[in-house]
Amino acid sequence: MKRLVGIVSWLRRRPLLVILLFALGLRLLLWSQPLHQPANDEVEYIAVAQDLLAGRGWVFYESYHWLRAPLYPLFLAGSLWLTGGDLHRAALPNLLLSVATVYVSYRLTFALFGRRAGLVAASILAILWTHATFASLYMAETLFVFLLTGGFLCLTLAHQQRMASDTSRSNWRWLATAGVLLGCAILTRSVAWLFLPVIVLWLVFQLPNRQSTALPDRQTLLRNAVLSVVFVVSAVLIIAPWTTRNYLAYGDFILVETGLSYNLWAFSEPREDSATIFRTLESIANPAERSDFATAKGMERLQEDPAIMVRKLWPNWVYLWRVKPIQDRFLQEFYYADIELPLFVAALIFDDLLYLLITLAAFAGLVLYRPRVQNPFAHSRPPPRVHRVVAQLQHPKWLCVGWMLYVIAIILLTHGEARYRHILFPVLIPFAAWTLTSHREILVRYAPARIYTAWIAPLLILAIWTPYLWTTFPSYPWEWARQNLVRGWHIQVGDLAQSTGNYPAAMNAYQRAVEAEPTPDGWLRIGDLARSLGETQRAVDAYEEAIALEPLYIASTTRLGDLLRANGDEDGAREAFAGFYADAQQITNWAWRELDTPPPAFVDVGDGLDFGYVHGVYPAEKLQGTMARWTNGDALIRVENDLDSTFARVQLRLAAPRPDEQPVPTDICLANTCYTITLTATWRIYALLFEIPAGAATTIAIESATFDAADGRQLGILVDWVTRG
Repeated sequence: MKRLVGIVSWLRRRPLLVILLFALGLRLLLWSQPLHQPANDEVEYIAVAQDLLAGRGWVFYESYHWLRAPLYPLFLAGSLWLTGGDLHRAALPNLLLSVATVYVSYRLTFALFGRRAGLVAASILAILWTHATFASLYMAETLFVFLLTGGFLCLTLAHQQRMASDTSRSNWRWLATAGVLLGCAILTRSVAWLFLPVIVLWLVFQLPNRQSTALPDRQTLLRNAVLSVVFVVSAVLIIAPWTTRNYLAYGDFILVETGLSYNLWAFSEPREDSATIFRTLESIANPAERSDFATAKGMERLQEDPAIMVRKLWPNWVYLWRVKPIQDRFLQEFYYADIELPLFVAALIFDDLLYLLITLAAFAGLVLYRPRVQNPFAHSRPPPRVHRVVAQLQHPKWLCVGWMLYVIAIILLTHGEARYRHILFPVLIPFAAWTLTSHREILVRYAPARIYTAWIAPLLILAIWTPYLWTTFPSYPWEWARQNLVRGWHIQVGDLAQSTGNYPAAMNAYQRAVEAEPTPDGWLRIGDLARSLGETQRAVDAYEEAIALEPLYIASTTRLGDLLRANGDEDGAREAFAGFYADAQQITNWAWRELDTPPPAFVDVGDGLDFGYVHGVYPAEKLQGTMARWTNGDALIRVENDLDSTFARVQLRLAAPRPDEQPVPTDICLANTCYTITLTATWRIYALLFEIPAGAATTIAIESATFDAADGRQLGILVDWVTRG
């Protein structure tokens, strides 16, 4: 106990460490769920990363409608390489990067406003739901935000180094590092590249701490220009290899990517529908020619109707700031599944409500915060107004303001999405943290007697808040939130009633849930409860209602197949297990984890009725004259459990055809006993006797070496059937 108290006391003195550990724990908790269903840009990034890992290069973009920035696909390919191709574990480097961003945000806010604000900024970013969930998504935002925040931190530290000196010299290492980080950010999302001239302009007109003139003299300008060159060259050296590669590969200049040309056509009220645009662009193999074509089509449309640019502004403003329920919002194995009430409420608080707090506080902070200007003259002589204005404009605050205005302008003129807010959070969160921690300073330093804080600042804040609130509140999905809360509440009541054995109350609660919002999972709960009560027909009806709502949801079809199999309807069960355009591998994995139907003594592997009994195997296929499954090297098979016997006689029909025609040693294990047998290419039946503890589960493990198949699978051995007895 004393040791625990000591650890708690030690952690209390290290709040940043506690915040980082919390951020890591939250992200690991969200990640630990079953692998979510990839959606949106994830599908593209995963495909490109797998191509890179397999040595096929950037072939994906020979038949896609744009050429994407390269750094995140390379990062994901490296993550897949580190995890042996396991997509779920490949998110772990992204998780660490997300936690590192929390630390970098702390450092940036600390540099701008002090430690207290830094801790608040780190806390906000640690718990901000979108930032936490995106850590497990295969999207570029996490990498981009880390690089962008790091770049702004280095620029801020370079500014502080200059302010601490009596000359105009700054620490060129910070500027070089900033250039490298922002160059990498551009290679992640090219949106940042037009902001480089703004940074250069800011660097050129920096003043040393003790200069008494309002503008830099010739010597200062020369030194600033040299430092600006250091920054620019560092960024260019990062970007240039990819630009050169594009020129050599496509015979034309592509700085980073061609997404802007696609946006110019697709989001300028084109006469063609989206499918036609995709088909047209994907028929052009060269990304440079594809970009030129899309640009020409977009410019042609804008020349026909220049007012399109004006009509874009308000919709894109709404798309940027609104809250929209999208697939990325939750890490779901299937996007047809319900969101449990605790998770949904957590998202409402730490996503929607916290997002509102961040933006309102940040806008107020950007208006109210005025950097302290040191007086280069004698204390009795106040600095001229122009000197104060120029000195304030040198502060990194104005880089943050410039970045926010720049991003908003780009989005308004091109295309807006809610997830683009991620690239604003690096500058919004520090100023939100300052506002939340500086209320006393605001009251004292910005005394109401001053005209600015008494009238101008409140009016300016109100002018910014009004269009933002006018956007977010009317566009908020209130009905979606209400339905999920009501449905989730009834589900929670039903689950509690069922856990206490009050089955009628549970059934009533589940029925109210589907009345509030009919969802597949709501009907599945009714079906599962009816099945457990022996009401087979009611269960079948409920499962069919779930399938009717969403035929592609494998949880519904697999539940129905399991019930029909248990009741002897083998043909109906096979049809249900097959699903509708379903991924047989996904069904196999899900059924193993979710179905708890007792297995039979004889498992015919690959016959269409083995779902829930086999794991670590690939979809069934006809091999050597029989339907069977390949293992992935570590297979598990459940067979009937004889509670009265301490011995299990197991028979298996196995084969191991290999390209090299070599025999394959294979371990067959049950309980604490293993046998090593050598398999050949032809089918053989093996009979083994195992001693097991009475009542132990009869799960047979089959382990073997694998070989690389032409389709990329790692194949172990073939399994036809397994039986106990």
